[in-house]
Amino acid sequence: MKKLFCVILSICMMLSIACGCSDLTASQSNVSDQIIIEEIIIDETSTVSSEQTSSVEINASQVESSNQEQDVSNDTTAACQHNYEEKVKTQAQLFSMGKKEYICRNCGDSYMKDYCVEDIKILSISNSYGKNALWELYNICKLEGVKNIDIAVMYVAGCSLDKHWENIQSNNAEYEVFRNNNGAWTSTKNCTIDSLLAEGDWDVITTQNSSGMSGKSDGYKNLNNVADYIKTKCPSAKLIWHMTWGYQSGSEWLKPTTYNGDEKLMYTSIVDCVNNIVIPSGKFDLVVPVGTAVMNARTSSLKNIVHIEDGSHLSEELGYYVAALTWYCKLTGASPYDTAFAASALISNDKMNVVLESVKNAIATPDKTTQSYYAN
Repeated sequence: MKKLFCVILSICMMLSIACGCSDLTASQSNVSDQIIIEEIIIDETSTVSSEQTSSVEINASQVESSNQEQDVSNDTTAACQHNYEEKVKTQAQLFSMGKKEYICRNCGDSYMKDYCVEDIKILSISNSYGKNALWELYNICKLEGVKNIDIAVMYVAGCSLDKHWENIQSNNAEYEVFRNNNGAWTSTKNCTIDSLLAEGDWDVITTQNSSGMSGKSDGYKNLNNVADYIKTKCPSAKLIWHMTWGYQSGSEWLKPTTYNGDEKLMYTSIVDCVNNIVIPSGKFDLVVPVGTAVMNARTSSLKNIVHIEDGSHLSEELGYYVAALTWYCKLTGASPYDTAFAASALISNDKMNVVLESVKNAIATPDKTTQSYYAN
């Protein structure tokens, strides 16, 4: 534009010379004023345009930079090859879960996770009901991350508290011991109670009554004797009472002379003995309400497969898992619904729903049967 005005100015000056000096001066002055005004307008417009462009470019740069930073932030965790450091926040113990925090050394990502005790060594001074209840406990503990598991079941068919006490006093080698400390059960016959108690490093020792005497108050005369003897031999062990289940209606075991042939009466009688005799004795650190969990499962549509045909002993198909998961949850403080076991392939989903529900309700309400949601 300035070049164009210079050309125009030159032409005007030439014309002015031709017309006279006075006219030249006036014309030059007018044209110069116009040029100055035009230049100012052009320069100001140019300046505003430049500032606006610069401003837009800066804003776009800022947005792009911000987006890049956000993308980097969002992608940091996803792109990180995580290297987590484990920190114990709360120590796991028997009957209560612990907490661990995992923090990535590279990106700082973190999460919390519950964990159970690493070592469980259990001695059961019992009978076939103890064997039924603990048979799948090893597998559940293994799935849940327990590192060292040792379960021993001292078995005499139908053994009562009175019989246990007699065997203790006479050191009778009457027991067959079923033991699992590596994933497989082994059997050793002709064992005494003292021979197992002599190991001394048991975390848990559990005992129980015979099934028929479990709801009879006169079947608990030697409860304190058995409990005191165990505590004398293994003072550091937790002593646990295994609350068993009643016979199923229609069972060959549930005769009119036995609890009037009524499974509900048998169950409530067992609960009464636990609440009125076992717990008030002060000898036991915990009661595991397997009997309630079993009774809960009986209210489901799978009630016919909780037991084997005799209506007394638990079935491997369902009953073992109800009992063992009750034991695991009470021993560790875990919720049944928080266990990896719930997602395992050990048992089908329809059965697992009943297992989890039955155990959850037994732990929440140990002295009362809870109707199953899966009744149909």
